[in-house]
Amino acid sequence: MKNLTKLLALLLALIMLFTACDTGSNNKESGDKKETAASTETVTEPATEDETEPEAESKGNKETEPVTEAPTEPETDAPLSDYRLSISRTRDEIESMITLQSTDFEDAHTLLEEFESIAKTSSNYEEVDATYMEFEDKFYYIDTQISLANIIYDLNRNDTAASSRYLDNYDLFGDLYNAYMESCRNVYLESPIRDELFADWTEEEISQLLNYTPESQELREKNEEILVELNELSGPDAEKRTAELYAQIVTNNNRIAKLAGYDNYYDYATKEVYGRDYTREDIAAFKGYVMKYFVPNFNALSDGWYNKYVNLGRNAQGFMVDFLYEPFDTLDKNYLEGYVNSFDNSTGAGFKSLFENRNMIFASSQNSHQSAYQTYLEDLETPFCLFGSNGQSTSTIVHEMGHYYASLHTPHVTSYDLAETQSQANEYLLLKYLSTQIPLPVYNALSEYNVYNTVAMILICVIIDDFEQRVYSLESVEGYTLEDFEAIMSEVCLPYGGTHYINSKITDINEYWLAVCPNSPVYYISYATSSISALNIFSIADKDEAAGREMYRKLVEETDENDGFKSALAKIGLTDPFTEQTFIAMQDLIVK
Repeated sequence: MKNLTKLLALLLALIMLFTACDTGSNNKESGDKKETAASTETVTEPATEDETEPEAESKGNKETEPVTEAPTEPETDAPLSDYRLSISRTRDEIESMITLQSTDFEDAHTLLEEFESIAKTSSNYEEVDATYMEFEDKFYYIDTQISLANIIYDLNRNDTAASSRYLDNYDLFGDLYNAYMESCRNVYLESPIRDELFADWTEEEISQLLNYTPESQELREKNEEILVELNELSGPDAEKRTAELYAQIVTNNNRIAKLAGYDNYYDYATKEVYGRDYTREDIAAFKGYVMKYFVPNFNALSDGWYNKYVNLGRNAQGFMVDFLYEPFDTLDKNYLEGYVNSFDNSTGAGFKSLFENRNMIFASSQNSHQSAYQTYLEDLETPFCLFGSNGQSTSTIVHEMGHYYASLHTPHVTSYDLAETQSQANEYLLLKYLSTQIPLPVYNALSEYNVYNTVAMILICVIIDDFEQRVYSLESVEGYTLEDFEAIMSEVCLPYGGTHYINSKITDINEYWLAVCPNSPVYYISYATSSISALNIFSIADKDEAAGREMYRKLVEETDENDGFKSALAKIGLTDPFTEQTFIAMQDLIVK
């Protein structure tokens, strides 16, 4: 029963909607948010020309700041421009779309009971399928309503009414989820047409169904409450408290994994959350190539873009800073609009539908979700983007536009790595487009900066992954303090130059893991592997822009939701990021 399988994936996805990064896709538990690069990027802010005295030059080379989802106290909220307002839905429009009532959950439970009753006694597949579809339609409505409520919450996370509505709906959904799993298990055990109903289920899905207990959902709900508390932390003791809460999340996650038959959450998430078709051995090989080809060249790469930058004039430096950080429509011209209009094929049509249908909303509050994401509204059958207060630059819009375009074709893609390649590669195609739109010296500095930034982010991601592998393999983290976790991170950083080197050259690594690991557990290796594939597409486009664009179109339109990361790349002719060949091919971008 194909629809039943799809709904299982969707239900599991919604559980992670508020806890996963995000990034994501409706695979297993992965959630339907696809987070922007801003949620993982490390960004070194260039100084302007009149800051190139020795002290100011040091500022230009300051440690890289991660852009995270941690809430910040606003000085003032930034009003939206007329242009952004013209292409965006308003908060009132989104609110008017939220019509969910508690009776909708009651109706869903009734429909589910009817489905179970008929499925346990009837041998008529069409009759069973018809009752199931009634439940599915109600579920899609509820799913979309919760997504819309979450968007309102993310517009201003200090909105207590929005927060309460979001948590209340989440709790009601947990009850529905538990009932659904119980019904499916009963149907599997008692239905006279079980084999037909569950024909599309994998052995892993059947095992997960039979081993499911409500305790798993209760643990996820506890984690959600912890994350809400994390969003509200401030003051001098916030880091210590974050570490304590992280220890609770790790404990809960490992318990979830054990209930599902896994030794630890790292292995569970690799398979069940992120849909990875690669192994720990592949990851180890990948990290070995990062050490061999990226670490030795990092200093030169860092110096290279900065030297180009400081030799630019004041106006050119100002443009580069503004392009990286300011809203896309505050620049000297709208490069986003030009980029979209430069496509005259199906890719361009996909991009344009985002604006034509106003399937986005921009936040003005500094208390909003800080970066950006794309979510899929099931009942409306459309992707939708939220751009937070610090997620409105040209590159961020293009990143989410890549997710949006991909979701038009495969809204339930099973691989996070594939999804993030589809978004990051779009940023690199934008970069190539700029080569004919801005002065060559500015483009060269911006291009080298983007490659440097990607390599820096890859280094951070593999460090985070090493850290999480160690944390989740511990027998227990009960009672662990900030100092305990920092000691683990210090050991992890040694092969990459040590904590002091990472802090001085890239980012404060302890601030970074505190910001990302509680919110997006075991996610970051996917961002690293997808970055290599995005760089691969850039290396093609750098030599032949049309070829790079066609490779990107294939990556989106010729892969399907069941493709794994490695199989999807092989299908369109991109090299495997877990092989040394791929890293060797990157050297013309890395070594200048």
